[in-house]
Amino acid sequence: MADEHEYTMQVGLDALKHLGMSLYSSIPAVLAEAVANAWDADAEHVEIRTDSGGTITIQDDGSGMTVGDANEKYLRAGYARRERGETRTARHGRPVMGRKGIGKLSLFSIANTVTVHSVKDGESHGFEMRVNDIESALRDKAPAYHPPNVGAAGDLAAGTRITLTDIKPRTFYPKSLRKRLARRFSIIGGAHRFEVSLDGTRITAEDRNYHEKLQYVWLFGENGRSEFSGSTSRTFRLDPEVKVDGITERVGGWIGTVEKPSQLEDDAGGGSFNRIAVLIRGKMAQEDVLGSFEGGAYSKYVVGEIYADFLDRDDMPDIATTGRQLIVEDDPRYVALKEKLRRDVEAVKAKWTESRNEEGARAALEMPAIREWFDGLPPRHRKPAERIFGRINALALHSDDERRQLFVSGILAFENLKFRDMLDRLDDIDVSNLGVLAELFSQVDDLEADAYYQITKNRLRVIEKFGDLRDQNAKEKLIQEHLFDHLWLLDPSWERVAATEAMESGMKKALDAVFEGLADEERRARLDIQYRTTGNKHVIIELKRPEASASVVGSLLPQIRKYRNAATNVLEESGRNELVEIVCVLGRYPKSWENSRTRAEDEAILGAIGARIVLYDQLIENAQKAYADYVEKHKEITRLATLIGRISSADRGALSPS
Repeated sequence: MADEHEYTMQVGLDALKHLGMSLYSSIPAVLAEAVANAWDADAEHVEIRTDSGGTITIQDDGSGMTVGDANEKYLRAGYARRERGETRTARHGRPVMGRKGIGKLSLFSIANTVTVHSVKDGESHGFEMRVNDIESALRDKAPAYHPPNVGAAGDLAAGTRITLTDIKPRTFYPKSLRKRLARRFSIIGGAHRFEVSLDGTRITAEDRNYHEKLQYVWLFGENGRSEFSGSTSRTFRLDPEVKVDGITERVGGWIGTVEKPSQLEDDAGGGSFNRIAVLIRGKMAQEDVLGSFEGGAYSKYVVGEIYADFLDRDDMPDIATTGRQLIVEDDPRYVALKEKLRRDVEAVKAKWTESRNEEGARAALEMPAIREWFDGLPPRHRKPAERIFGRINALALHSDDERRQLFVSGILAFENLKFRDMLDRLDDIDVSNLGVLAELFSQVDDLEADAYYQITKNRLRVIEKFGDLRDQNAKEKLIQEHLFDHLWLLDPSWERVAATEAMESGMKKALDAVFEGLADEERRARLDIQYRTTGNKHVIIELKRPEASASVVGSLLPQIRKYRNAATNVLEESGRNELVEIVCVLGRYPKSWENSRTRAEDEAILGAIGARIVLYDQLIENAQKAYADYVEKHKEITRLATLIGRISSADRGALSPS
């Protein structure tokens, strides 16, 4: 039985709103569609003009349109020219960019009024489309929208002019428009007989504003791009072939890297061009494919353009999304391309790392101090040294001071590497090669001297902080806070302190018991008592209040003997026969010491039981003198210290990669 119903599918005016008025998001993307239409019209010159009044004009010298062409092709949404056999342009035989016939609708994304004038075969005419009128027709459910006739443009001799007025509010950066248009096409220029100008100045490949910033460039295939012919960038090659369902296709274009990620930041309009764009038939089809890969920090240095015309064969399904700004992600052709590019990016990363290390090492070795050190390395150590210097010099550091410090750290690391390597050879030392042992000891001396030199400089900075304090109370308070953890203030030989938890606990209990047994006046005179060990010596530090007066025989000596006896008992109970030293830190010497004979007798008594007196100010003076003398005596004769000093004072230009 025949079906009595007749079904009809229609595309209403509301399709215009969804396909054009809100589909595109940026002015460069919209203008790129107009430029692509000019290419398909066999234009050789396209002029884009903008003005502060909010008008944008796109004029070309292409084949133009008759009224019939305007109605049948331009005003007909979805005019698929390739399905009608129009795969190449009539005059220049260009592969056409348009496919779905909706790119022209993008104009409504940025403008409320679009005026079109065109000339062809001596026929000149014009019409105007307004968003308000289209929306009114939509509300009235009109079957069609009829743009009003605005007559011919007398100054248009050939081609088409599109005027956009009543521009919709949006962020618009005129200074960045040139570079963004330049980046959306690879066919702009004399080589393709297609010149595009913006406000009277031609757009060129240089307007992309990244060619001159590229440090390295990888070209697909043996035929390099002409825009890199005069470039100083170091050039490499990538395989242009890609397999799609067993068929070999080819890509063109390039991948490049810059010296610093900041070079990929736009100088106008914000954003970044740290991306790899995919272009089809000379026009951007996918703004970025780099973001699809796990690139890490390295990916921040990358930019590129991939030319993949095989993605848009006339006999294959359309690979672009409805908005014409992206590629269908799961299309097998695009999946194959992305997999190839993923491998290419990994290959680029490996070569980039190697090349940056080589150039960074060369730059580092231009510093006389580093070159001198490097030439003294055993041959087997030079390659690792080059790698570490290359990595240091290739880093995007904030300052030369950071780079200097990294150079110093790298040198010290290699000196330790040499030391360890020599230790491994100790088993081979005999009477016939004792020179190796002498060399080993020489290196150990240098390492120790340099390590102590660095420690000394840091300690002098601490001492200087004490010395800068003029207020006596503030100075004494600072010493009290730091003395227990910095025993080198009492004696430069006390490098390290160590004690078992049990010993610390037992000694503390014993000393606390002594403290509890002191008279009230004696307790008030004390600030603190602390216990520490250094080597095989146990140190008891007695801090007296700066204003407290003390008599060695009358008050100080009895306390000291109690501390000593308590400490000795703890040591004997634990079976340890070790020395105990007691240091009394006072604000001033006992009054009785004004008599030199009395002072000598008291010092002899204290010395006999391992005790001594120091003043707060003496701590600073003695430490400063001891360490300053060391630095003065050793800074000239320590090889590494001298080298480090030369690196630290190197000129700025000698620290950056060339």
